[in-house]
Amino acid sequence: MKADLDCLECIVKQALRAARIAGDDPVKQRQVIDRVVADIPGMDLNDSPAVLSLNAYRYVHEIFGVSDAYRAMKEEQNRMALSLEPELETLIQTSAEPLITAIRLAAAGNIIDLGILQSHEIDPHKAINQAMSAPLALEHTDLFLRDLEHCTDLLYLLDNAGEIVFDKVLIRELVKHTQVTAVVKGGPIINDACLADAEQVGLTEVCEVIDNGGAFVGSPLKLIPPAFLERMQRADIILGKGQGNYETVDDFNGNVYLLLKMKCPIVAGHCGVPLGKAAFVSTRARGLSA
Repeated sequence: MKADLDCLECIVKQALRAARIAGDDPVKQRQVIDRVVADIPGMDLNDSPAVLSLNAYRYVHEIFGVSDAYRAMKEEQNRMALSLEPELETLIQTSAEPLITAIRLAAAGNIIDLGILQSHEIDPHKAINQAMSAPLALEHTDLFLRDLEHCTDLLYLLDNAGEIVFDKVLIRELVKHTQVTAVVKGGPIINDACLADAEQVGLTEVCEVIDNGGAFVGSPLKLIPPAFLERMQRADIILGKGQGNYETVDDFNGNVYLLLKMKCPIVAGHCGVPLGKAAFVSTRARGLSA
């Protein structure tokens, strides 16, 4: 997905939010913003917003000397989500369609995004209730279920900490049908899930967990290591969670499904889904990928 002019303003805001989380030092916060603003004239809107934002987070790391500014927040979100796991499991196991229910609940989990939302804006119980009562705005679930019948290798691109618990309950259903490999980030980036998060929530006990080779927002095809790109090419199905994965793998030449809540008007417009709604999108069905 290509960036839009409005993405530039958003990148500056994200940089300021990350800088404030990294430390209460207005001078250093200003240094981060100055460096991001200085980069704007050279930003290529043919790149994805996820790629354009990477330097902003690198500047926060360099200026504040903090490798994982969101670590404490991620651990808190993991604990909060784990407290919901019994409720999620009950909803799935008492459903007439457990896998479909798990997909909807995983979409509900995508509200946990500290890179976009403030923590006080997160109401997981409300999201769970909405997931159970309202259909997804765009839903290629039937196509996914047909593809799953012939799938022997599903690559699940994780998004955020906290949300990873909702992914765990979906993956627990998926492994009844196919082999699943979950993918975390290869280094800390915002509140995205890393191996430590997968271990904290017990995902490593459900399926194999690997990383995508770097501290990326999403998995940018031009930046990921060749070995991980080859791993993506081997997968029968790629299921990507969240906005960062939507922005970076929507045009991948493969059988890609993207599950996310529309938190950004640019992404919502690109996907053709109203802001605030959730979608489960086949890029082939939408004509986004080759």
